Amino acid sequence: MSFPVEIQETEEGLRPRGLYAPQRPEGLAVPSSYHKLYNLPTSPEFLFEEEKFKQTRTWGENLTFYTGCGYLSGAVAGALVGLRRAAAEAERGESAKIRLSRALNQGGSVGRAYGNRLGVVAMLFAGAESFVRHQRDGNDDWVTTVAAGASAGALYRIASGPRSMIVAGVIGGVLSGAAVVGKPMFEELAPQLAARLNYLH
Repeated sequence: MSFPVEIQETEEGLRPRGLYAPQRPEGLAVPSSYHKLYNLPTSPEFLFEEEKFKQTRTWGENLTFYTGCGYLSGAVAGALVGLRRAAAEAERGESAKIRLSRALNQGGSVGRAYGNRLGVVAMLFAGAESFVRHQRDGNDDWVTTVAAGASAGALYRIASGPRSMIVAGVIGGVLSGAAVVGKPMFEELAPQLAARLNYLH
């Protein structure tokens, strides 16, 4: 599109010549900010109106978040345990290559085992928490967390018999209750990290 017009005089007479000026489109004052041009929203967008008022993660987000955190925590803890075992099994006179190989093998093996166990427990906890919350009409309080922890522990040890299930359920409920009690302390000590972990609340 050519907007400014310059008149040139030639032998045939006056002839207009258009100059291309893309930086100054006709009838459109380009604002200094694209936000003003498109009026982009800054608030989260939801497909359904009721989603706006939800203050918790969905079951899929819970499943992904808890399972990932559980596996990562277990893998790190298992790697540290494996490195400690490798250091304890080291013998005098071994080369650095052998010690490094043993440390990598032990760290990878134990880390993988711990990560798998904690990942499974976290996955069971996420499923149990979503189920209990659904049964309680969306109530997400300490009762839901403790019930989910007890259910996850019992389900994890379901193949070991009723006594093991009860013990694991009690341990899971106690650990979940301790997490509920310690959450305010964690928010006071590390508010930024707590806000990131609890990003939907």
